[in-house]
Amino acid sequence: MIDMLPDIVLLEIFDIYRGDPAVQFHVPHGPLPSSPWRWKTLTQVCGRWRDLIFQSPQRLDLRVVCTESTPTSLDTWPPFPINIICPHAMDEKGVENVAVALERHDRISQIYIDDIDGSALKNLAAAMRGPLPALTDFDLGTSDKSVPVLPESFLGGSAPVLRHFSLWDIPFPSFPKFILSATRIVYIGLFDIPHSGYISPEVMATCLAALPNLESLSIGFQSLPPRPSPTSLPPPTRAVLPVLASLNLSGVSEYFEDFVDRIDAPLLNQLSVVFLMDVVFGDIPRLLDFIGHTARLKPFNKASMEFSTQEITMVLRSPTKFELEIVRETPGWRLSSMTQIFSQHLPLLSHVEQLKIHEDPAVDFMWDYDSDVDPSQWLELFRLFVALQSLHVSKRLVPPILPTLRGPTGERIMDASPALRNLYFEGHGRYEKR
Repeated sequence: MIDMLPDIVLLEIFDIYRGDPAVQFHVPHGPLPSSPWRWKTLTQVCGRWRDLIFQSPQRLDLRVVCTESTPTSLDTWPPFPINIICPHAMDEKGVENVAVALERHDRISQIYIDDIDGSALKNLAAAMRGPLPALTDFDLGTSDKSVPVLPESFLGGSAPVLRHFSLWDIPFPSFPKFILSATRIVYIGLFDIPHSGYISPEVMATCLAALPNLESLSIGFQSLPPRPSPTSLPPPTRAVLPVLASLNLSGVSEYFEDFVDRIDAPLLNQLSVVFLMDVVFGDIPRLLDFIGHTARLKPFNKASMEFSTQEITMVLRSPTKFELEIVRETPGWRLSSMTQIFSQHLPLLSHVEQLKIHEDPAVDFMWDYDSDVDPSQWLELFRLFVALQSLHVSKRLVPPILPTLRGPTGERIMDASPALRNLYFEGHGRYEKR
């Protein structure tokens, strides 16, 4: 009988049963955090099991969960950490349920609220004026474009053990002051920042320099942010982000230029840059210089280009990854813009030996053959891959690229990339240089 096993064996069984309860907080509207394991069910088996579970709250990672639709009677259970998990749209009634849990502010460990409207956010901010000393993970998102600005008193202005923090579509202009209290933070995601939440590159770099444990950073704007002053001078010394491994930027090139000119990230191994639609791709020297001086981002011997109806993503690998994503509204310029960007920093592509060109499998991809690029634009791109030996093209992208086998003026793809030996066009077979 399992009930006759020694306590230590039962604890090991409970460990296996609960699995890994770690909550992976990324961005709102993304993957839901995994639910804490169902320890409450086991407490009902017998008194011995109940006592054993309650005696090992840290080992078994016992949490009490509160949602927007299910008020939790917190007095029923011992004072375990509280997770607030609200994966559905939250209105003012939902805030009332959450406010009950927030009264135990010293026990709130994790908050995940996926979609809150403006009126409910105002009430939630009022309920979160006090400090949350046990808060480790915080995710808050909205689809309401009229949400209010989060006040300086939000979260009590302090979160000393916070590790994961993300906001989506919510203005928090006092974020730089707040985040200085979270010196243990490892992940920051500020997505679709509205104009009312704009934070300058200088202020952003300065506050992040005080976070020695920051490993992942995402900064993105809802629309085109105010452009930094072109006359601003770089600081005499750069802010060092000593363990930053992942950096994701979405906005205008001027913001990127000013921000990366103020930071050093010696351990960076992943960089994603999304240019908003009306960016002029004439000159991004400081961004390219930042890439070129980040030793862990090079050299690259593999590359892929992914096309969808609105964007191109270029990914360079070996063994780390640099990702450049271009978003566009009007057809006709996107491939030439990609070529222009990389032509400014040829060493990024000079070691690439394998290139794959394919469509985004997640969208119903349609290529406008008449209004988009001609073969000469593809040849301009291929000229940048001076070491390219192998090219793979997916079936739906073969038609616009296939003419480059001969070229409109007699120049072929194998002339543009002299090291190219093997081509594979899905549905058309393999071509080898003779």
